[in-house]
Amino acid sequence: MKCMGKVFRVSLFVFCAAVLFSLSASVVYAAGEDAGVEGLWLRIPEFPDDADVDEFSADEDGEVTYIRSIDDGRFVLGVFRMPAGDEMTPEKLKETIEESVTNRGGDADDIEFDTAAEDFAELLSYPCLTAEYEIGENGDAKKFAVIGVFTDDYVFLVQAGVQADSFDDYTGRTQVWLEGMKFVGGSTSGEDENEGEEGRGDLFDDETGENGGREIDFVAVVYSLPEFRGVAWHIPAPGEYDLGSGFGLPNDSVCSVTVCPGYRVTLYQHSKFDGESAEIEDNEEDLGDLKRWASSLKVERIEEPDPDFALAWFEVQSENEQVFEEIEPAPKALKTHAERIKRFQAAGEMSWYGTTKDSERVKLGGELIRIFSDLGVDMSSWEANTFAQMMNNFYDWRKDLSVWDTACMILNVDPEIFK
Repeated sequence: MKCMGKVFRVSLFVFCAAVLFSLSASVVYAAGEDAGVEGLWLRIPEFPDDADVDEFSADEDGEVTYIRSIDDGRFVLGVFRMPAGDEMTPEKLKETIEESVTNRGGDADDIEFDTAAEDFAELLSYPCLTAEYEIGENGDAKKFAVIGVFTDDYVFLVQAGVQADSFDDYTGRTQVWLEGMKFVGGSTSGEDENEGEEGRGDLFDDETGENGGREIDFVAVVYSLPEFRGVAWHIPAPGEYDLGSGFGLPNDSVCSVTVCPGYRVTLYQHSKFDGESAEIEDNEEDLGDLKRWASSLKVERIEEPDPDFALAWFEVQSENEQVFEEIEPAPKALKTHAERIKRFQAAGEMSWYGTTKDSERVKLGGELIRIFSDLGVDMSSWEANTFAQMMNNFYDWRKDLSVWDTACMILNVDPEIFK
């Protein structure tokens, strides 16, 4: 009976994450609820901080459910923890997933099991199971990815779900979110549950508790503009980050880097860690000739981080929230370009890529430069071809924004001021 109870709870969790797609984000919990979870917990630090918390619960038996969503429920991410035991094995979890998919109208034979199990096992240092499947048809279809992690004390289940017609919009970001998963708190190798230890992947955690139990959630940050501005990628742990495989920024967009004491970032000119390279062990606010150059990078720990230095670095970087460029568009320029701005705001990725040739995109890049320059944005470092290429790179990375909003993201300009 105990075994059936555990299996039922897992089935219920797999089902609940799907149900959330039909709910509005009307139930609001406090953000960051999982910060108070006792014992070992699987955190996904790269997931947006402003996500809606659709469900959070933790009971005295150690079971935890934490479900969040973004974009009005288009993407749902759930993490579930339950005490480990002989009753819950990878094989039984697979049977549970198959049963749940069948009960929801899907075909269990179409489930793809363990295509990424070895990769996540290497990332988290525990046996893993993965499953990918689709439920529903046409506009109601939804895609799911499930990761089961089997630790000594707990079984963790992570489920990401997205409406099928929005799948491409989230592919790159989902990879970054899941590859940034890390264990925090408790014990990961049999020590006293209240004694912290170095996190998985050599991520530095405060072992002594002298800093109020604080730990650092990332070990390096790379930015898309000089002086630590623009889009920021907080790298959660040492590892290899290749274009299309965990690289958290558009290709050739890194312009400044800051590194936690005790760590090193190596930038590579090409993907697959090929071409020329550059090692960075400090803060580089302007990469100079290496700006917009890197297509892959590695992060490694080169020495034991000093807890005080590491925490001080982390606190500074945590406070470095994105601040848009200060511009005051001249009314005359706004009036002159109003119609063209509206067209760019209405055009999406397909308008940029699907109906234009390279030469036409370069021409559009030049037009965007002129418009933003007239609006008071410093465009002196851009040429028509380089800006068009950066638009290409950003659209390869993220496809859900309009042409105008993508250009604003590249330039670190708030698109809301033009709406």
